[in-house]
Amino acid sequence: MNFENENEDENEDALEPFSMDNAEDHIILMHRNAHFAGNFDEMLSYYNKGGVGTLSEIDIPRIEKLVETEKRVGKDLAKTLLSQDEIEKIERSKKAYVALRDIYEDTSSKGLHARLIADLIFSEEEDPKDEINAIVNEKGSIVTTLLDLLKSQDFSDPLFPGYGRAPNLAAQCLGAIGDKRALITLFEAIGESNIIAEEHILQALKSIGEPAKEFLLKVVKSTPLNRDNEQAAIALLQFANDKSVQSLALNMLNDKKVQSDFFLATHLILICEALEDQELIKKFITLCEEDSFPRNLKREAIPIVKSLKSKAN
Repeated sequence: MNFENENEDENEDALEPFSMDNAEDHIILMHRNAHFAGNFDEMLSYYNKGGVGTLSEIDIPRIEKLVETEKRVGKDLAKTLLSQDEIEKIERSKKAYVALRDIYEDTSSKGLHARLIADLIFSEEEDPKDEINAIVNEKGSIVTTLLDLLKSQDFSDPLFPGYGRAPNLAAQCLGAIGDKRALITLFEAIGESNIIAEEHILQALKSIGEPAKEFLLKVVKSTPLNRDNEQAAIALLQFANDKSVQSLALNMLNDKKVQSDFFLATHLILICEALEDQELIKKFITLCEEDSFPRNLKREAIPIVKSLKSKAN
C-alpha cells in the first residue's frame, strides 16, 4: 500500500476549501509574510490586540482556519496558494522594512529627516502625536521628504511598512506645517485615494488656510471646465463658511455650462448650504426654484433649500 500517495491525497483534501481564487486567504497570507515574518502566532496576537495595522477585511476565525489547515498539511500555504506576483510583492515589502531599519544606522544630522519619517511609519499609535510633532518642528525643511511620502504608491499599500497609513500621516504633517509648496501635490491627490486618506488630504488643505483657499478659488472658476474644477469644489467645502467662497459658488451655479456638469454643480450646491447672508440665501432659493434649473440639481438642492428657508424666516 502506498502511504505516501494516501497522505498527499489527504493534504489535497485539506487544501480544497482554500482555492487559488479565495481573495481573503491571499490577503491573510501576504499580510502574515510581509508584516509578521510568516508567523501565524504573531499575526493572531496582533489581531487579537487590535493593532493599528489590522485590516477590516481579515477575519480572525479565517486566520485560525488557515493555521489549522497549515498544521494538517505540514507545509507553508503561501507557497501553495500565492502567485509569483504576490510573492514578489511580499519581497518588495520586506526590502522596504530593511531599508527603513538601515536608516537608523545613519546617526548624522543629515539622516535626521529620514529617521523622523521612519519613526512615523513604524509607529503603532493610532494617533502618533510625538512623531508628528517631531516632524512638524522641522517646518519647511522636511516638506519635500513629506511630499515624496504622500505620493508613494508603495506606502499607501497596507502590505508595506506603516500598513498604508504613511501618506495619511504625511498629509497631517503637511497641513500642520502649512507650507504652500504642498498645495499642488495635496490637490492632485484628491480623488486618487480612499475615503479616509481623502479626509486627511482635505483637512491638510484647510490647515494651510488662506493660500489654499485662494488657490482653490482660482482653480474652481478656471475654464474650460474639467476634473480640476470638480476637485477644487470638493476641497472648497472645507472653506464653505467663507463668504467669498459662498458667493463664487452661487455665481457659478448661474452658469448653464456649470449646471450641465452635475458633479461640479452638486458640490457648489453643498457649499451654499452654509449660506448665512439673507440676500445670498434668497438668490440661491430663487435660482433653485426657477423652471430652467436642471431637475437633477433641483433634487439635490431640495433639502438645502428647505433648511435655508427656515433661516430666512
